[in-house]
Amino acid sequence: MGEPVSETNLPAWRHPLLRLHHRWVEKHVVPAEKAAAELGIDFNASAIRKALGYERWTYLRRLRGFAIFFAALALFAVVTRPATCRPGGLLTTDGARCPTYTEYLFGPNADPWVSITPTLGLIVLFWIVSAWRGENIPRLYKPLYPLLAVLTVSADLIAVDGGRYRYTKATRLSAKAAELGLPLRTVARNAASDFGNRGGLRKALLRHAELVETAVMQAADGLVQDRATSARKLGTLAGLIAGSIAADRFTQMLPPTELPEEAAIEPDRLDGRRLAKASLWSGLIVTAFALLLAGLGAPAELLVPLAVVAFVVTAYVLLGLWYGLGEATRLTRSLMSFFSAGPPL
Repeated sequence: MGEPVSETNLPAWRHPLLRLHHRWVEKHVVPAEKAAAELGIDFNASAIRKALGYERWTYLRRLRGFAIFFAALALFAVVTRPATCRPGGLLTTDGARCPTYTEYLFGPNADPWVSITPTLGLIVLFWIVSAWRGENIPRLYKPLYPLLAVLTVSADLIAVDGGRYRYTKATRLSAKAAELGLPLRTVARNAASDFGNRGGLRKALLRHAELVETAVMQAADGLVQDRATSARKLGTLAGLIAGSIAADRFTQMLPPTELPEEAAIEPDRLDGRRLAKASLWSGLIVTAFALLLAGLGAPAELLVPLAVVAFVVTAYVLLGLWYGLGEATRLTRSLMSFFSAGPPL
């Protein structure tokens, strides 16, 4: 009997998305494999390729969150329909008639399918882009990409003889190392959630992730003094962490000999970045929705208080999608304290 047919052994032309995905994976794994050989690091490329394999339903699960969010916005628009039904609104043909729900959501004399078709086209486009960027993988393996980048840049820095290019490579490696903090913490939270979401497990995973992040940042700090030694150390750490994650050793991403005794993370800076990102996206979404309601004739006295509430709620939803409900609750309290704080007396 022949080999069983699966997504991994079908011809590439049968799976164009799979082909795009594999091309992106090889773009990152091949340079990292070469870098590991140059640095003399044990690198299990086959395990990492397997971890980065295409997962068909990942994009649809990601799309589910956005679908729920926009469905909630549509429901909100339907609930507030009477407030926008007044003379002067775009959808009001006379003072005695309110628009139907279809007219309210898609515009007067609009065919819903004509409005929905571009949205479906965007969904397909984003699906193709997600495959092209290798994003359709289990969420616990997403830190592998930045880890492979650190490993590759470490070898590039050691290969440079000197001059300003060596300085540029060193600053780039430092920036790549700094970017590892959030993915490592995220994989710790996701692993805790996937394996039972117990308080003890979550605490242990986050504690280990903080120690791993501290070890990486301490190695990156050495780039100021000894670039070659620090680059080799960073490459070694990145290779060890990548191999551990690919082997599902989430509580042993680094061996105890490579870990510091205490974690030294700046939580205020990390929280500030998360809040800034959520606030930016929340502001853009709320502003777009407010402009839509204003064009439909919603009064300003209704939009202003709704915008303030919607801003906080949207930020909370985004933080929950990105970092979990517990972290979203803590960060949203900080955001609400900003609004509630009065001027100094």
